[in-house]
Amino acid sequence: MDVIAESVLFISLSLLFYTYIGYALVLGGVNYVSRRRGTRSDQDPRVWPHISIVLSAYNEESVIARRIENLLDVDYPPDRMHIVIGSDGSSDRTSEIVRRYRTARVKFYDFGLRRGKAYVLNDLLSRVTGDLVVFTDANTFFHPDALKELVRGFSQHADACAVVGKLEFRTSAGTVNPDNLYWRYETVLKTLESRFGSVLGANGAIYAIKRTNYRPLPPGTIVDDFLIPMLMRLHGGGSVVFQPTAKAWELTPQTVRDEFWRRVRIGSGDAHALAHTWRLLLPGRGMLAVSYWSHKILRWLGPVLLLAAFLSNLWLLDRWWAQGIFAVQLAAYGQGLASRWLRSVPLLGRVATGAWYFMVLNAALFVGFVKFFRGTARPTWRTTSRTAEVTLATGRPTMEKVMHKSQADRPAA
Repeated sequence: MDVIAESVLFISLSLLFYTYIGYALVLGGVNYVSRRRGTRSDQDPRVWPHISIVLSAYNEESVIARRIENLLDVDYPPDRMHIVIGSDGSSDRTSEIVRRYRTARVKFYDFGLRRGKAYVLNDLLSRVTGDLVVFTDANTFFHPDALKELVRGFSQHADACAVVGKLEFRTSAGTVNPDNLYWRYETVLKTLESRFGSVLGANGAIYAIKRTNYRPLPPGTIVDDFLIPMLMRLHGGGSVVFQPTAKAWELTPQTVRDEFWRRVRIGSGDAHALAHTWRLLLPGRGMLAVSYWSHKILRWLGPVLLLAAFLSNLWLLDRWWAQGIFAVQLAAYGQGLASRWLRSVPLLGRVATGAWYFMVLNAALFVGFVKFFRGTARPTWRTTSRTAEVTLATGRPTMEKVMHKSQADRPAA
């Protein structure tokens, strides 16, 4: 029994080390040796392609006006870009606000029945006409040159079927969040994977695809931004690359509770996506399969590996070396649980915050997978509080603000 416990302990810890640290080292080493850069062309297109920006919204009255203004202000030829918004059965003033922006450049489809984002995207993609389709969210804001940078990504990588932009998280004070170590690490991984065209999925805040490569999302889809690029590669091939110069930003989740339930939803969606994309794990898929196993599958097994490491370590506590490993585990979990009180401590506070985030991420992932296998996961989503987004609103008035002001200034009848 001790031999089994030892095997479980070392296999679990080895796989956890590999997926969170070793994989990045392997990618970095292979990239250094091969110097692989892909097929590149640094020239801008003679004629910028026609772009359809697609956005599915549910109860986004607090941010949707500012989001539309942001998209209308991007640096891209106005006659080569239009915005397509679908309301997924919104019960607030979202539809009313979007209708005020309807022009030749802003198309709106008000779906009265709430079905989930995947159904809305399928319907919208059947209506768009752009050569490229850019996906984004209502609470995301593009940098002025974001669209041109996405297009440049396709020019630089001739075999790309999708180009993923870079999302920055900001605090409610409007500054870039310096503490999100996990997100910065994920950005490094995307950069390394992009050299091989094996970026896994996308970021729903900012990514673009070739419209003709789109494959309709299956019923029950939750993580559409992961499944869309994966289905495209499964059925049509092509690479997915990361374009860090195509930037967008949004606010960090306001509470740990918001982040936890967002991760639960992602966990349920990951399990659903695996059922539709498992063939990409086969050896014949080359580097894509390596990335899928290393960056996703082992991460999804993280809660099981952590539990296995803890329990097998308990069994072996009569060994001095096992006591040392157990002490490290307890210290890591203890720091995470005490992160609220340690945040102000230099260095230790950042380590504790990272440990807490790691614990929340894995706990949420476990809950999400359980919800999926119990059949309780739903494709619809709950909008989190947008109070901070409203507070961050720029001084420049949006059409919505102007209309409210004109109504307020209007003399009573």
